[in-house]
Amino acid sequence: MRRLSCLLLFLGLTLSLAPAQAQDDRPSRFGLGIQMLGSTASGNVGPGLHFRASTPLNSDVSLALGSGLTGFIFQGRDQAAFALDPQVSAIVSFSTARAQNMYVHAGAGAYVPFGDTNTESGPTFNLGVGQAWLLDESSLFVEFNPGFLVGQESTTLVLPIRVGVIL
Repeated sequence: MRRLSCLLLFLGLTLSLAPAQAQDDRPSRFGLGIQMLGSTASGNVGPGLHFRASTPLNSDVSLALGSGLTGFIFQGRDQAAFALDPQVSAIVSFSTARAQNMYVHAGAGAYVPFGDTNTESGPTFNLGVGQAWLLDESSLFVEFNPGFLVGQESTTLVLPIRVGVIL
């Protein structure tokens, strides 16, 4: 039931934010990266992939929808667990130099573990910081996006560090 609630929360956020359109001619951007996610809820750390699509609202603010899939695999195949972490966020960019941008992003999402785990799922509230380096037609990025996982009995942390490319 908890996972269904998280999924419905995520879909509701997605549908409520979907009509937002870019007010200029800049195209939507897509990012793909690898992440290392630590979770105090499960007391584990694991590698994963993260995908995000963003649409500019103006020259400094973008609306983003993303999701990551992490595998907590370091304790072996028999005890492997996984987590899905969808998120809707607003990204505010600060130009620090001609070829690089610093940005902050804040949002809400969910943490949905599955596999060999007894960790509970729940909504997350995230606030992070990142740096992007402009290439010809794409960018490289590094970001840290910690979040609070609000569980039924306690609040814990999820700590993703991401590196990737924005197309």
